[in-house]
Amino acid sequence: MKLLFNLIAVSLASAGWALAQPFNNAPTNGIGPRITFNAENYDFVKILAGDTVKYTFLVTNTGDATLDINSAKGNCSCTVVGKASDHGQWIPQHLAPGQSCELPVEIATASYAGQNITKMVIVASNDRTRPMVNLQIHGAVWEPVQLTPSVAVFNLSANATNATQAIKIVNHTDAPLVLSEPVCNTNAFTFSLVTNVPGQEFQLTVNAAPPSLWPLAAGVRTVQGLISMKTSVPLRNPLNISVYETIMPEVRIFPETIQLPPGPLAQASTNRIIVRDDSTNITLSNPSANVPGVETSIVTILTNRQYYLNAVFPKGFDVPVGQAIALTVHTDNPRFPILTVPVAAMRALVPNRPQFPPAKTAVLPASIRTNAGAGR
Repeated sequence: MKLLFNLIAVSLASAGWALAQPFNNAPTNGIGPRITFNAENYDFVKILAGDTVKYTFLVTNTGDATLDINSAKGNCSCTVVGKASDHGQWIPQHLAPGQSCELPVEIATASYAGQNITKMVIVASNDRTRPMVNLQIHGAVWEPVQLTPSVAVFNLSANATNATQAIKIVNHTDAPLVLSEPVCNTNAFTFSLVTNVPGQEFQLTVNAAPPSLWPLAAGVRTVQGLISMKTSVPLRNPLNISVYETIMPEVRIFPETIQLPPGPLAQASTNRIIVRDDSTNITLSNPSANVPGVETSIVTILTNRQYYLNAVFPKGFDVPVGQAIALTVHTDNPRFPILTVPVAAMRALVPNRPQFPPAKTAVLPASIRTNAGAGR
């Protein structure tokens, strides 16, 4: 009986093995998904600064199982991977064996004038042999007329008396460069243009208006200008140079305005204002508000340098319509005898309403205007 049972078991096993053969013999290499590119290193050779490098890699699954391309992203914010219809984002792709898809890449070059750049696109997939692939895009960003530095930036203290910056202008074309006299859209900057090498190299010297020419302010002042020159190079005509001036105040107040929730207040609101003097000693006294019920006080953080101006608005307080509410505090600085902090109610945000930054191009008051372009 035992012998008969063993014979039956062997026969059944053989039959099962025979039935399984057609499935195990299905055509396959057993290698799984494989990611292959038409190129992994693209040289765009040379491009004009400001133009966009565009290249599309072709991705193919050369394996025998579905290839999942889970992500593809650049190594910096200037590199965008994905179709414009997908808002420049990579949408995961699933390729059957033999299928292909496109991987478009765009690189913004405005920040790389005069440089040789190499950017990476990192592709992640379920290819076990190459789960991460780094694609390279490289080349020269050509600037026919190069500015060094490309912008003029001035960060000045309230006591600064002089601010000058030189910008070198170099011609990289074969033809001589001809520049017109520079002009600026604000008189907050003066400038002069000199020729170092005729047709090839120039120097633009920019001077920022000293803080003493501006009216007193207890907040940061930002001034923006644009200097333009007509050139003989069509690709850079006109030649524009942005100029920025930031003036740190002698006395700093932060925040510059107290924003209260829409009233009446459900509970008392405590507000703390920082008052700081980085250039001279300062003493605060007599804090007050121009409405009743507001408690004010001064806390010394750093003697003669930094203070807290505290204001407690009582429960039920509401900013009166049409009345200017403010905190004031006296100082022993003759340039800032009284500091004022306005008080306003917060406004409800309007959904989908575009917000535009304020214009920063500034003009000096007429009484103290300088002659833009003086010294040419």
